[in-house]
Amino acid sequence: MRFTNYDHKELEPEILEYWNSKKILEKLREKNKEGKKWTFLQGPPYTSGKVHLGTAWNTALKDFALRYKRSQGFNVWDRNGYDVHGLPTAHKVMAKHDLKTKEDIEKFGLDKFMKACKEHALEMGKDMTRVFQRLGVTLDYSDSYMALKNDYMEGEWWVIKQAWNKDRLYRGKKVMTWCQHCETAVAKHETEYENVNEKSIFVKFPLKGKDKEFLIIWTTTPWTIPFNLAVMVGPEIDYLKVEVEGEKYIMAKALAGVVVQSVFNKKMTVLEEFKGKEMEHWEYVHPFAKFIPDYEELKAAASNVHTVILSDQYVDTTAGTGLVHCAPGCGPEDQEAARPYEIPAFNNLSEDGFFPEGMGRFSGLRAKVDDQKFVAALEEEGVLITTTSVEHDYPHCWRCHKPLIFRTTQQWFFKIEDLRQEMIGENKKVNWIPQTQAFEAWTSHLRDNSITRQRYWGTPVPIWRCKECKHTEVIGSVAELREKAGKVPEDLHRPWIDEIKWNCEKCKNAMERIPDILDVWIDAGTASWNCMYYPQNDEVIKEHYPADLILEATEQVRLWFSMLSICSQLGFGNNCYKNVYMHGMLRDVSGVKMSKSLGNIISPDEMMEKHGADVLRYYMGQVNAGQDIRFSWDEAALKSRHLKILWNVHNFLINLSQENKVNPFELKINLEKLELEERHILSKLNSTVKKVTTLFDEYRFDETILPLEELYLELSRTYIQLVREKSSIGTKEEKEIVIYTVGKVLLELIKMFNVIAPFISEAIYLNFKDSFDLG
Repeated sequence: MRFTNYDHKELEPEILEYWNSKKILEKLREKNKEGKKWTFLQGPPYTSGKVHLGTAWNTALKDFALRYKRSQGFNVWDRNGYDVHGLPTAHKVMAKHDLKTKEDIEKFGLDKFMKACKEHALEMGKDMTRVFQRLGVTLDYSDSYMALKNDYMEGEWWVIKQAWNKDRLYRGKKVMTWCQHCETAVAKHETEYENVNEKSIFVKFPLKGKDKEFLIIWTTTPWTIPFNLAVMVGPEIDYLKVEVEGEKYIMAKALAGVVVQSVFNKKMTVLEEFKGKEMEHWEYVHPFAKFIPDYEELKAAASNVHTVILSDQYVDTTAGTGLVHCAPGCGPEDQEAARPYEIPAFNNLSEDGFFPEGMGRFSGLRAKVDDQKFVAALEEEGVLITTTSVEHDYPHCWRCHKPLIFRTTQQWFFKIEDLRQEMIGENKKVNWIPQTQAFEAWTSHLRDNSITRQRYWGTPVPIWRCKECKHTEVIGSVAELREKAGKVPEDLHRPWIDEIKWNCEKCKNAMERIPDILDVWIDAGTASWNCMYYPQNDEVIKEHYPADLILEATEQVRLWFSMLSICSQLGFGNNCYKNVYMHGMLRDVSGVKMSKSLGNIISPDEMMEKHGADVLRYYMGQVNAGQDIRFSWDEAALKSRHLKILWNVHNFLINLSQENKVNPFELKINLEKLELEERHILSKLNSTVKKVTTLFDEYRFDETILPLEELYLELSRTYIQLVREKSSIGTKEEKEIVIYTVGKVLLELIKMFNVIAPFISEAIYLNFKDSFDLG
């Protein structure tokens, strides 16, 4: 017998060595070469650092699908891939070289910085592959796809060109959520909302030409007051003019009483009632008018600046005063409400969030960071009524986790709002496990997607513009670039791609690439064809597109799943996946999300050192689809004990067979001699195989483990206990019936259990092979 004891620290590395030395996976791929095609699309994990236990859980579930489909004879497409571009890697390299800003990066040398980013991503990818292989995950690691490779970036250029040719790529000036710390735009799907406790302010804006009459507004973002250009009211909302200590305040009727009496702690007298629509075009004096000369220029160009505007969409009476401070340059909703009044999106913050020269006392202040200084300025001008603490959700950067601001910038966008119904229609063909309406809910509210980012480490945007006449050309391939410029850099990244120029066909001046990179989600969103070497080669994609399965956490509905759908719609006009399996998030035993800052992180290496890869797969894979896991060492230990029971049963079989000098897999048994206990356990075997096969076929991976576990536990705890006498002092025929029964159940069990816990299953099989002739 090859493995005498069940010690995962010895057994699992030996099994890995066996698989590698015997090239087991390669032989299986070759055997299934002519089988029916089945495609798995690997959602690329990010190479920012060590593998997270949640990523190990995710990758183990993926391996369930791969192993099962190969066991059924399918020709499986399973190319591994890694997400490599973007800020996490850039931040690691910046920290290593003590670089704080974009300016520091450029002084350091963009070529050196990019090479360092590439080295870091490749190094992290190599370590992640080690962990995944240690987990027994059988993805194809021989040529992992990564967006840092030229062919992958070229595949992204292809879809940008497709969008351009279909009039679905445009340049626009829009308000974007912006990270002043990362100095780049952040898309809606990249924002993380956190509950924060902050000071909110109630401010009075004087009505022009009126004596002590004020519009009362409320906001949680004092830094946006300098960019205020309007006040929104609801056209059908009832408003009051009330007298408060000699001043006249205008607020919504539904809120006036509680605000004045409970918040301001003052008394009021109602003077007048009217609908919001009667207030349209009322003009007010901005409290910072003397500090900000831009207001005069803005008002000269747009007469509705600093007036009341109507909005039935963005004004309600659930909070505040019923009058909404409107800064069109500081929020997409504000910009949308101001557009019919031709009020521009005024916001001149620098990329790192500072107010520029020309903003009076605010020059040099930083948005969000210096909120209290804006509050102090309002108080000095005599327009601050009061401040109150409020808990609310505020957007944070998903990369650096710091609060976001808003900036008005020129970005390039995918035009997708009119594709929403087509995407929802395609999604109706998708089988979701578990069933969910989340994708449709998210997609129904999608806005045109910004694709440009103002950073360095990423796929360069393939757009060249003439410096003089602004003629624009979008390049869709390396061949097209070579034809235009006569040369192509060895590496398509910045700064080398920025050196490629040619003469404008319109005015003969220089065509230069815009300096932006693509949003990293375009990297991931193009994986459905990029992993198949398309568009350079169309052989694989003809056989394996769209993917049969994708598998990620529930949060990917608004992230990767959405971007896959957007990109495949733009590229091919359809969806790129047929089935989706979702798991939840990883939490500690008390329900708190695991994070480094809280110190409750558990690494896959720690888990495997303590209990082994099989236990990690076995324990975590059983969590209900879509549900979070509260990781428990006690529950993991229970699964470890269960595996030892399985091991002991296989030892029982080998010992009993050798004592009786029989091969359990060659025994010819008179089935009529089987007693009730044999008939029961064999019936349970057959029903379990049938049930689990159906569950695997339907991608219900979480439901497959319990029936297999119940089968071998019942074999041990019930059947073997019932036949103790037969197996020890029974007749030769009775002993052989026991050996036959246990052997049949175990052999059929490990054929399926190999998908879940491949190491112990392989070890049991090899022990059988060494002890008996399996044929």
